[in-house]
Amino acid sequence: MISKDSVASARWDVSWRRVLASAALLFAIIVLTEHFGLFLVGAVKAILYPFQLDYGEGIVWQQALQIVAGRGYGSIDQYPAIVFHYPPVYHLLSMATAAAFGMDQLAAGRTVSAVSTLLIGGFAGLITFRAIPEKSGTAAAAICAFIGGLVLFTLLPVAVWAPRMRVDMAATAFSFAGVWLAVEALRRPALVHGAALCFVAAVFTKQTMIAAPAATFLVLLLVHPKLARAGIATMVLGGLAVLGALTWSTDGGFIRHVFLYNINRFEASRLLQIVSVTVLHFFYFAAAAIGLWFHLRDRWPAYRGASWTGIRDRLRAEPADAALLLVLAYFTLATAMLITIAKVGSNINYLVEWMCVLAVLVGLSMRQAAVAIGRTSTTQQRPSSAVLLAAILPLLVAYQAYKLPVPDQTRRRPVAETQRLVALVRAAERPVISDDMVILLRADKAVEWEPAIFAELASKGKWDERPFVRLIEAHHFAFFVTEGDRGQTLFDSRYTPAVAGAIASAYPVERHLAGYTLHLPESDANR
Repeated sequence: MISKDSVASARWDVSWRRVLASAALLFAIIVLTEHFGLFLVGAVKAILYPFQLDYGEGIVWQQALQIVAGRGYGSIDQYPAIVFHYPPVYHLLSMATAAAFGMDQLAAGRTVSAVSTLLIGGFAGLITFRAIPEKSGTAAAAICAFIGGLVLFTLLPVAVWAPRMRVDMAATAFSFAGVWLAVEALRRPALVHGAALCFVAAVFTKQTMIAAPAATFLVLLLVHPKLARAGIATMVLGGLAVLGALTWSTDGGFIRHVFLYNINRFEASRLLQIVSVTVLHFFYFAAAAIGLWFHLRDRWPAYRGASWTGIRDRLRAEPADAALLLVLAYFTLATAMLITIAKVGSNINYLVEWMCVLAVLVGLSMRQAAVAIGRTSTTQQRPSSAVLLAAILPLLVAYQAYKLPVPDQTRRRPVAETQRLVALVRAAERPVISDDMVILLRADKAVEWEPAIFAELASKGKWDERPFVRLIEAHHFAFFVTEGDRGQTLFDSRYTPAVAGAIASAYPVERHLAGYTLHLPESDANR
């Protein structure tokens, strides 16, 4: 017989856990919301900033100009020439945005990236919502979704890359849209075709975006083989159609540029970027791991000892479990793709997709805390685990969000000096080669050669640099603008010894402006 004191104690136990969970979740939401507001301010400032935020922005801008002019993916055998690193979807979106709204083209490209980031946050929330079991309640699922979506905007790789004119955020948005539609297809099968087309769009935005479709269709092959085959067929047919059109319209140039020219040497030390970013986000990883452990422990009995057919039937009956399995598969494959960060020239953009999936896992880790708010039953987990899940995990999330910085990317270089450099480039009567390619475009000059990729091609024997060296020796260029000088890692990664030697010989005069080194000919010694 249960005593009145026992019942009262159990009810009090539920009440204080609800108070703890409510307070912890509210605090986490407040901190995350404040961070989101700062993210929006920073994104707007970056969009309006007229100069380079990242080395790759200028070349992407130049690529977009040539793609819409019908001159994309051309020959690189003669100067001038540039390599097109990526498929054209992002470039076309950026130029269409600029044309539609009368925007500056760089600002338009950054806007596409920023809006894509907002969409990723929305899709992350929706995926989180669907991965919460229905028995947890709609309110609990909504809280988890809200937190998961907001966490995404605190992630450092996302915050840094969100407002840049680069392809990564748009590609990730298409991937997340595809995953969300695939999760919805568990309830509405026809949506699998929409998921497949989103994956096609992602791959033709950035060709390495294969983790999401691979994870999605591996899970669907387990849960709904017929549905998976239908989606795969749509994806393959759509992909082949786009590939065929691009190959035909560029006389094979698309394949040469995207797959043959887009090469980089591997540098194992760059893998340390994964470690440094993981350490910075340690409490998010901890919260995700702990929450996932308890969630899987709760769900494991339903699948223990079941046959493959039994597991399939259970996953069909519990779409939230199938959605969670898809998220875990996505995170696993995105983790495997991190090896590509070892390429020379890589940056934290190689971690963006992986970190975005982490946001979903963090949102899912809030399930027990969200459920505790509305729980009225006296049947609870053990007190220690209840406190951990209901209060400590949300506080870990709040603390991590508080500790992560909100990057202000517009402080990179003095504006007045950068404007002076633009004026010098505009006044030049001959071409200028610059590590800051946005400066060239601001000066109404075309980007005629990109240092980094041609250094990689030359090192692999894919491009003959001798004609270019002869142009340098003949003073074909007005001057060079570089970040650093010979002997420094960044400079040496962008200029081969032969090119660097020719620059030093033909352009021996050095000046410093806006944080750059200007290499001038002897005749400009008094400049």
